[in-house]
Order: sequence, then structure tokens, then C-alpha cells
Amino acid sequence: MMRWNLFTLGLLLTTWAHGQNICGPQGLQSLRDAHQHGTSCHDIGCPGLQGTGVDGNTSVGTPFWYSPEPGPRSAIINLEFGPEFPAEAMPAVEKAVDIWSQSIESVVPIHIEAIWDSLPPSILAQSSPFEVVHDFVGAPIANRQYAIALANQLAGEDLNPDAPDMVVKFDDDTQWFMDVSGQVPSGQYDMVTVALHEMAHGLGYLGSANHNGNSGFIGYQGVPFIYDHHVEESDQSSILDYTSGTVSLGNALESDGLYWGGSNGISANDIGRPRLHAPAQWAAGASFSHLREASYPSGNTNSLMTPYLNTSEVIHTPGAVSLGMMQDMGWNLPPVLCNLLGVTTLVQTTCNPLTNTYTQQLQITYENAPETGNLVVNGVSFPITGSPQTVSLTGLNSDGADVDVVVQFSENLDCSLTLPALFTAPESCCVLLRLDEVNPEAKTVTVRNVADCEGGLSGQVIKSGGAQAFLTDLLPPGVTLAADATLTITWPDWPDNADGGDLTLHDQAGAYDDYVQWLTPANSGQVLANIYNLWTPNTFINGLPPYTYEGDPYASPAQHGEEYWGFVPFPCAILGMTVGATSECNPVGNVFTQELEFEFQSPPAAGDVILVQDSSVVYDGTNPWNVVLTLPADGAVVDITATVVNDPSCTATYVGAVTAPEGCGCLTDLNNGGFVDVTDLLLFLTDYGCMSGCTADFNGDGIVNVNDLLIFLTSYGDSCN
Repeated sequence: MMRWNLFTLGLLLTTWAHGQNICGPQGLQSLRDAHQHGTSCHDIGCPGLQGTGVDGNTSVGTPFWYSPEPGPRSAIINLEFGPEFPAEAMPAVEKAVDIWSQSIESVVPIHIEAIWDSLPPSILAQSSPFEVVHDFVGAPIANRQYAIALANQLAGEDLNPDAPDMVVKFDDDTQWFMDVSGQVPSGQYDMVTVALHEMAHGLGYLGSANHNGNSGFIGYQGVPFIYDHHVEESDQSSILDYTSGTVSLGNALESDGLYWGGSNGISANDIGRPRLHAPAQWAAGASFSHLREASYPSGNTNSLMTPYLNTSEVIHTPGAVSLGMMQDMGWNLPPVLCNLLGVTTLVQTTCNPLTNTYTQQLQITYENAPETGNLVVNGVSFPITGSPQTVSLTGLNSDGADVDVVVQFSENLDCSLTLPALFTAPESCCVLLRLDEVNPEAKTVTVRNVADCEGGLSGQVIKSGGAQAFLTDLLPPGVTLAADATLTITWPDWPDNADGGDLTLHDQAGAYDDYVQWLTPANSGQVLANIYNLWTPNTFINGLPPYTYEGDPYASPAQHGEEYWGFVPFPCAILGMTVGATSECNPVGNVFTQELEFEFQSPPAAGDVILVQDSSVVYDGTNPWNVVLTLPADGAVVDITATVVNDPSCTATYVGAVTAPEGCGCLTDLNNGGFVDVTDLLLFLTDYGCMSGCTADFNGDGIVNVNDLLIFLTSYGDSCN
């Protein structure tokens, strides 16, 4: 059995590089960020159940099977209060315990500690399993982490009798309603509800997913929680189908499209698969490990395990959905027959540059070992030969990181010993990095290991302008990169150079390894990059990020330079307009022609239609582009607007760009036919009586009437040429 208890988790701060921090007692709260720049919990602890400060005025009572009267309980739950826990608050927590003791079954007593302490603003309480274990005897599914309280039941015994199964911490500054009646007044939070919610997390209602703002992570020490096992997307694909540490997993975690796939949870839900809280913006402590707030709003019988609680909101039942989910999760071990006394480090070899690996000898002392099976050290099995026993761990990665050692016996997994950071690996001797993608806007750099073996990143540096950073300072300790693998690194302090700059990659051991510059030439690293045959001076990527290497990183000779990089093209834009020749007024039609020239950035495709004023003109692919417009000759100042029909954002307006010549036709030639005839008379009669913006208002008095008719008749038959 693999066991990670409070003490162990508190020491393995830097080794949980991909997973959600477990909230709870002080040791668990000291878990570091699941990723260097992720939105995870820090030493103050994870966000727990969050109060909204808004009155809900809803109430969900106790389940029908609950009885407050003394009598047998299906689960034995022992509750212990911390020394500062107020006596007046104890009955509410005790009622929550009693509800759970009648909601689940246990063959092993469950031990809960309740603490009264200060929590961050709006956080009502926090809890988690005291420890998680996987692959214990009796575990229904291999390679899944189980909360210790659940693992105890599955194993049929208390796997850690010297420790509580969970610790529930209540905020000492919250406006609590401590009565058990459920009649909560405005502005107060119901302590029974909060205790019920947090105890569910301690019983295993908890996933391991996390998000760093870009990528998603899942699993603790590489092992998913049993909760994670049942999470799926709308198409019923498992969340575990994604690779931890990828953008695609991050997108799924922020998709608002995660569901519970366990059969019991589904059966208990009247509206299909239970839907999980997965908002478009990751919320640490709320996302993933709760039911979706909008699907189970205040007053819903299944709303206990949503991430937010209103004041004056009462939920005194776990809800059928949450209980079904816990049933899907599994809601122990033989007596300890042996004892592992200690592990001593012996000889450590140097890094083998051919494989970037080393060998570590260990001496293990034990007593009462099983008569059958193997001694297992960090997953490697050795025959049991007698104490003290020397073993050699071979093929270990040389990454300069501290190495945790876990020793156990295959036939008695409860006989185990975990020693965090027992020894330190030698520094990597096999890694050769190339730039794979550079995004100065997002401040991320993706590197590829083009060596033929896995290695650490010690000594690797990125530089831009006058700033530099060691990759090991931007990543969790012990990160290695496999052959042909890529790794995306965020550099928060990278100076702003989205408008032009460069990036250098090197290992401080010799020449530059890679170089790229964008939007501007002659950046600070260009001279050396030229000397090392990485870049041609004064060439640069002329486009928008991300800048992606599209050459062959393994080519010989190596492919470097601007021609091997892809980019996002600049969007279409009209950069300027030049006004050309303006013709005289043409009395036929009372119009004039205007020559215009437009200059584009990323012009549209030839054949696209561009709307210039009211004329649709087919673009011929030239840049600059010349066009001749026919416009009314009315002496007015004209604004010129050009818009690409297929890309309306590619548009520009030039105010007062053209002045039309004065009109040269007859005022009364309404159809611009060159003379005044019966057609114009019919048009005049159509406009007769008009009182605003009238074409036939010849005398300009704002109305078309008999006065305008007299003017028209005096010109009837006139030639306008």
C-alpha cells in the first residue's frame, strides 16, 4: 500500500507537481503550488466553503431516515474538539456528525477533529482527508488515491489508528448560527450545513485537479483520486484520458462541461448525469470538487456539495446525488506483522552521459518480514534476503532533485516506510534544448529536448534584452525533460517586448543553443547569435505571436533563422488613403469622378469585394490599390469610407477627404437625364407635399408645393448639357 499521511504530505511539498492541494490541517495546508504559477493554495490553506454574504432564505431538512433520538448508528464517528472550540458551537457539529453517522456505513470508526481558527475572508470552513492512500489491499480500483476514512472501510480496519481521518477547521470570525433548529436568521451562516459539507470532503468527496491559468493538472504523485476516476465530459470520455499538464486538460477543466459518470450518482439524479462545478475561470478550492451551483441552486435537496453557501441557507442532508457519488467511490489491511526500522544511503554513481542515469545503493533494516513476496523500494521488487539488506536502484534520472524513498513489502503493504528527500540525484548530464515556441505576449517559452535521453534543466538559461532567468527557477524542483519532449515555461518577469525583441537559449557551458528575434532587428543577442550561426543579422519574424519553430530541430546542419519560424499574420488593415485627381462636374448625371489610392496591411485576397462609399469594387490584389469613384457633384465635403466585405474589421474612414465640385446640371433635372421632361415631372409629382429632405424643394423652404411647381414649369423642356 502507498500511504501519504499528514507528516509525509507536509514534507513532500515540492514533489506534488501535478495536482490539487489538499486542504485541511496544518501539515496539509503547507502543500505548495501544484504548479509554479498556478492558482493553488499556499501556506494559509486552501479556500474552503465560501460564503456569499447574500441571504438565501431556503431550507432543506434532514433526510427521512435521520432520527435525533439515541440509538444504533450505521457508522461510528468519534468527534474531538480543539481546546479553543466554543462550547456553544459544539452541538451543531455534533448534529452534523450524527447525520453522517446515519447516512453511511462504517466497519471502522471514523475519527474527526474540529478546530476553531482564523480563515481567509469569506471562507467559512476547511477540511480534507488527513491522508490519501492507493493500491491497498481491498482497494476496488488500482492506482487510485482513496481518502483514509474510505480506505479504512474498504480495508476492513483502521489503516492509521494514531491519526484522525480528517480535521475540520471552522472560521472564528464568521457570523454563525449555532443552533440545530435550522431556523437561521438573516445575515448568519448555518453551522450544521457547513459542518456537513466539510465532512463530506474529509470522507473523500475531493478531486485532485488543478489549473495554472493555462494548463490543467490531475493526480497526486502521478496517481488520480478515486473521485477523478468518475469525472467525464459531455461525450462520456474520462477526464483521465487527458495528459496532466496540458492545455487541453486545462480547457476541459474550464469548460463548464464536466459530469459525474458513476452509475449510483447518475441513478440518484433526476436530471441526468450529475453536473460538476467547472466554470470558465478556474476557482481554486471550488472548481471540480463540487456540484455545479447553477444545476443545484439554493433550496435544492442536492445543493449541499455546491461550492458556495448563502446566509440564511439551510441544508441538513447530504443529498441523494452526493451519497450516490460517494457510493460510486467505494463507500483494509492485514495486521501489521513487520516493521521497517530504517534506510541508509550507500554508494551513488555519477551521471552516465549516455543515458543520463545513475545508480543508488541503499541499506534497509527491518524485522519480522513476511515469509513470501518481495521487498519493494520505490516500486522496484527485490527478493527478501534478510536484514540488513542492500539493494541498488538503477536507471534513476540524473536531475539534481531530492529523491523520496518508499519501502514496503509486497505481501504486507501496511509494513511500509516513507523517507522524503533521502538523497539527492546528481545533476543532469544529457539534455540539449531548442526553442519550440516563443510567446512574448503571454510570457511563455516552450523548449524541446533534442537529446536522445531524459535530463534535468539545471544551468539552462533564457535571456531577453538585459533580463535572464534560469529555467530551474521557473519550474518546480526536480523537473526533467524526456527525449523529444517539450515543456512550456512561464517567465512572469520577462520584460514587455511584444512590440519587438529577442530570446536567447543557452546552457552557460558554451555557445548559444538557440535564438529568435521578432518585429525589430539588431536586438541585444543578435551579434552573438550571428557568430554562432544561429541568426542572420537584421532579419526578424514579421508577424504576431506565438512564434512557432517549423523547421527540423534534428536536422544536420541545424536549421536556424527567420525562415524556419511560423507566426500569426498581421490582421488586415487600411493603413492610409491618398486622394488623386478630381474631375470637373459632368452635367450628364451631375456627377464627378475621384481617383483614390489605398494602402493595406495584410490586404484581402484578390477577388474580394471592398465597399468604397456606396460602390462595391472587386479588389485586384494590388497594394497600393487604385480605385475611381463616381460621386454626386454638389459642392459638399465628402467622408470616404472603405470596408472589406468579408472582413468588416478591415475598414477605415477619412473625414473630409474629398470636396465635390459644384453641381453643373439643371436643378429641376430630377433624373439627371440631361434635360427637363415628362419623366422629371412625374418624379416631381411623386415628391409633391414632401416636408423634410425633399429632392424637389427647389426654393429651399422645406416643403414641395406650388411655388416649386412654378419653378419647375419655367424650366420645362430645357437642355441641361
